[in-house]
Amino acid sequence: MRPARIITAVTLATAALVTGSYLAVSTAHPSAAAPTTPVTTHPVDPPKPPTPKPPTPKPRDPIIDRIPTPRPVLADGRYDSYIRTVDSRRNRLVVDLVQVFDGQAARDAAIADGMARDKAQYLGVYVRNQNPRLRTLPLARDLRLDLRGGDCEAPLNHQLAKLATDARAMSGPIHTYYFTLTVRGGAVHQVQEFLAINAC
Repeated sequence: MRPARIITAVTLATAALVTGSYLAVSTAHPSAAAPTTPVTTHPVDPPKPPTPKPPTPKPRDPIIDRIPTPRPVLADGRYDSYIRTVDSRRNRLVVDLVQVFDGQAARDAAIADGMARDKAQYLGVYVRNQNPRLRTLPLARDLRLDLRGGDCEAPLNHQLAKLATDARAMSGPIHTYYFTLTVRGGAVHQVQEFLAINAC
């Protein structure tokens, strides 16, 4: 019986020792556990609305893109010219721009262009035409014609017929008349007729 009591005593002592050390470990260091970090909450941004996509551009017509925008043949202003063609059916003029000189400037320009001094000395007007380029200009709806000896009350088609006749008139190799055009928005709004030769 004595060995059984010894074994029981040893077992109990061992159990007490283990339990005591467990309790000692469990309670000796209560602060040894990992500290808990306070949880902080951050405000959550509301979801952003989706960015609208730009509208898809319509496909451009490559043929139209290649067509240049028409520019006026002449900028707004007044231009001296010979009229080569009066196209009343299409309401347009074909003109040849010139330079006009008066008085002493006419005589100097004529001499500079090779006219003899004794012939140039009597000039009151001189028309210089060094550029053969022709320009086609539309006639404005409010076209006004100021023709020498013309009837401003006559129908427009009659006035255009006289303009065509005067534009063809020649005094030898010289045009009898030159014309001053008033151009606005690319169209001719006024035509004034002047003698290109000395008046008798």
